[in-house]
Amino acid sequence: MKKPWLTEPISDEEDAEITAAALSDPDIPPLSDEDWARLRPAREVMPPEFFEPVTSPPRRFFMAEIELDVAEHFKREAGEDWQARINDILRAVIAKDAAE
Repeated sequence: MKKPWLTEPISDEEDAEITAAALSDPDIPPLSDEDWARLRPAREVMPPEFFEPVTSPPRRFFMAEIELDVAEHFKREAGEDWQARINDILRAVIAKDAAE
């Protein structure tokens, strides 16, 4: 089965149409040679924090038995994010218990 993110290459005609449409867009004209000469590397103009790696807490996993009807409900309601939805609900229960 073909992976959904793999697409057929566009034809020369399609490429020409896309290029013509881009060149005719008055809001985004092509860069001139002078424009290109004024460009500077991003590291010279952006704050250093922009280039720092994003760190997030490590995720740890464990196995849990969830009854099939419960899992199917969350898969139906939340789609691909069903496990994240279960985590959100469990966190809300923990917060509620902590508040009592």
